[in-house]
Amino acid sequence: MREKTHTESTTSAGTLFSTWYNLRLRLFLESALAGLAAGMLGVAFRLALGRADAWREVLLAWAREVPGYGWAVFLPVLLALGALAGWLTRFAPEAAGSGIPHVEAVLLEQRRLVWWRLIPVKFLAGVFAIGAGLSLGREGPTVQLGAASGQAMSRILKRSHVEERYLITCGAGAGLAAAFNAPLAGVVFVLEELRRNFSPYVFLSALTASVAAGAAAQRLLGLRPLLPLAGIAPLPPSALPLFILLGLITGFFGVAFNSSLSFTQDLYARLEGLPRWLHPVLATGLAGLIGYFLTPAVLGGGHALVEQVLAGEVLLKFIPLFLVAKFILTMVSYGSGVPGGIFLPLLAIGALLGSGLGQVADAYFPGIAGLSAMCAAAGMAAYFTAIVRAPITGIVLILELTGSYANMLFVLAACLTAYLVAEGLKSLPVYEMLLERDLARGADAVPGTCPEGMMLVELTVETGSCLDRHLVREVDLPGDCLLLAIRRGSQELVPRGNTKVRAGDQVAFLIPREKAAQVIPRIRSLTLCQLEPEC
Repeated sequence: MREKTHTESTTSAGTLFSTWYNLRLRLFLESALAGLAAGMLGVAFRLALGRADAWREVLLAWAREVPGYGWAVFLPVLLALGALAGWLTRFAPEAAGSGIPHVEAVLLEQRRLVWWRLIPVKFLAGVFAIGAGLSLGREGPTVQLGAASGQAMSRILKRSHVEERYLITCGAGAGLAAAFNAPLAGVVFVLEELRRNFSPYVFLSALTASVAAGAAAQRLLGLRPLLPLAGIAPLPPSALPLFILLGLITGFFGVAFNSSLSFTQDLYARLEGLPRWLHPVLATGLAGLIGYFLTPAVLGGGHALVEQVLAGEVLLKFIPLFLVAKFILTMVSYGSGVPGGIFLPLLAIGALLGSGLGQVADAYFPGIAGLSAMCAAAGMAAYFTAIVRAPITGIVLILELTGSYANMLFVLAACLTAYLVAEGLKSLPVYEMLLERDLARGADAVPGTCPEGMMLVELTVETGSCLDRHLVREVDLPGDCLLLAIRRGSQELVPRGNTKVRAGDQVAFLIPREKAAQVIPRIRSLTLCQLEPEC
């Protein structure tokens, strides 16, 4: 293969810079289309899951009316649905699991996204798995479906690889916005979890797509919050220690959640004699037994359970039972490898934790109305923060879901405490842990295409980083990396050797796509704050 000359490389970089510089208007229009497609697909998935849940409840009610043989019909139906969901993932192995780690791997150029096979498999297998009662949420699949919608839009419009990455990213955020009717949470999720920087182009595309998806969801499903908390008056300052305690509890439980999730996946990996597509049969069998003989409240994602908790319909004496059953079923369900997320199940567990503490506290704060419900809402946000380690996303998501803005201070206190606990115990964030496991699977994973060519990576320079207050020529950049552009406010700077980088600058690097996994962590470390930078 002929090596590229310096002139050819310079021309390629100049062309890519010109494309990047003029993206803004096109991104606005394309992101709106991608967001609308992701929103429609997300709404369709929500409606299909609603029908599947309703069908399961009717079947369970019938089975309980004929105790002699009802269970012998109910349980095999769930087993068949679980096996079918597992079998379908053979046609698109990347559809297994949540989907969020896969999207992150795609953005790192380590996995391939094939939209035309992912969308039908993820949609159908997700409906079968969650409809069968597995404790899985809709948000992971809708994020991945949204990312696939973004890629589909890029391929239809025949856009460049740079624009495709933006559309995949904004489509993923739009998927989350459609899943929870929470457009702001979709934007924050992209900035805090998927891209982890505040690039103006990422922000523009994510905001546009999430607004389009949110508009589609609200048009089809209504304007009201998904889990409204009506009539909750502002709590007195004396309740603040209670929410700090709640943060401690959810922090420890969040660390336990991540450790248990990893342990359960290791257990499934040891079932070498059982085909992977039969793993869900074990989970649906457990779900059927719990639903028939114990309680159906913990089956499915957990939306109905959260509604009951927030309405005060789950008594304190039942919370330990629901908590243990939901926790175990979530571990077994996710480890089975069928499509499904963990957002809704972990929100249900967090609501149970918060409600339990709130009901105990009601005896000590008898004059505070709505304390238990507010503790349940804060418990959801804090538990999410401890597990995902994306506190802003968790806070915004719960505020949009419940509309409980009057008591934001207490939610913030619980989330901050939970975050500090999880960080102090050095627990790896759940999606980072799942991404590492996925990349380490080797032959079982979907390989990345790693095509030849260049890609852009945008990062924000933090105060105290190796780039902050340094000249470009003083920075030890990786050999396969070019600092292409600096955005400072409304200015677009072409960096030269004597250009000084400042905190808050948006910097764009040009790197080889096939070396993204090695180079991106190194350049990201140059932009992060370090107390004693070694530059």
